[in-house]
Amino acid sequence: MDITIRGTGGAESRLLFGALSSLPSLADATKSVIVTESEIRRLHGASLPPWPVAEVPRGEAAKSLVELEALYGSFLELGLDRGSTVVAVGGGTVSDLAGFAASTWLRGVDFGFAPTTLLAMVDASVGGKNGVDFRGLKNQVGCFRQPRFVLIDVGLLRTLPEIEFQSGMAEVVKHAVLAGGEYFEFVASERPRAAADASTSALERIVEGSVRLKAGVVGRDERESGERRLLNLGHTVGHAIEAATGLPHGHSVAAGLATICRLSEKLGRMKPADVSRAIGLVSSCGLPASIGEAASRASIDDSPELRALVADALVADKKRLGSDILLALPYGIGDIRVESYPIRDLADFVKEAP
Repeated sequence: MDITIRGTGGAESRLLFGALSSLPSLADATKSVIVTESEIRRLHGASLPPWPVAEVPRGEAAKSLVELEALYGSFLELGLDRGSTVVAVGGGTVSDLAGFAASTWLRGVDFGFAPTTLLAMVDASVGGKNGVDFRGLKNQVGCFRQPRFVLIDVGLLRTLPEIEFQSGMAEVVKHAVLAGGEYFEFVASERPRAAADASTSALERIVEGSVRLKAGVVGRDERESGERRLLNLGHTVGHAIEAATGLPHGHSVAAGLATICRLSEKLGRMKPADVSRAIGLVSSCGLPASIGEAASRASIDDSPELRALVADALVADKKRLGSDILLALPYGIGDIRVESYPIRDLADFVKEAP
């Protein structure tokens, strides 16, 4: 795989398969700094080049204004200038933070990603969205700017815990539902439940299929003014589930995807057979296929109070337009459309959905 996304102003982002140890071929060793976290250094430090390292916290805790300021401090101490390259090695939270920091340091320095999770490989590292959370709301502060390169080493997935691999499969399932056709059928036939269960070739085909789909959409609509909104499939309800339960992002999106398929069926858009296929694929990947299952995974009672929290979280969604919200709604496998939908109606549905 070697894909190029051409961003605003002609900037190019190159997406390729390669070993983590090949990073020196993509960035100047004398002008580069690695941004990563402690567990990645423990697991993969031997494959990293001997460049200066700025360490950030693990998980969503990295995506805060406090950690952004701390990373700026590291950039200052390391003497980063406009000729420097920031290389984020880690999951999506590391790349989100590092990409935003690089995009705003000295009004923008070069950066690249080496994702270490399936979720980051197929989603967070592709598309040029960088940012941090604010007051408990995801990605409220950020920018669009493409990394110069994304180096994908699927061999790194061998060390990924099963729960994190499943989380990445949620985005793969979303892409499969968006694409339909051969890609959906391939994912449905493979559906690896843990990294060790799939061959390297199968993993590469899964990752490449998702990356090609997302890269194509981003290349046509970088700033999310039209087609790119389709990539929000499952995310509107998923983000609300994540906020209410604390489940991992991918697991929340999976439950959100299943929920929005059920809504589409209720509205008479999506045929029951397609709803069954989509939800069946979610379940076969070991992911929660309903809000009730998401609550169970989070060891929370599926109560009216929880459903009210999910409904309330919908109001804070960035896609809200007054009393409506831009909703990626499936009409079938491979047929997703963006519609303006009343938030009140969506909130009422999540209170009663499975």
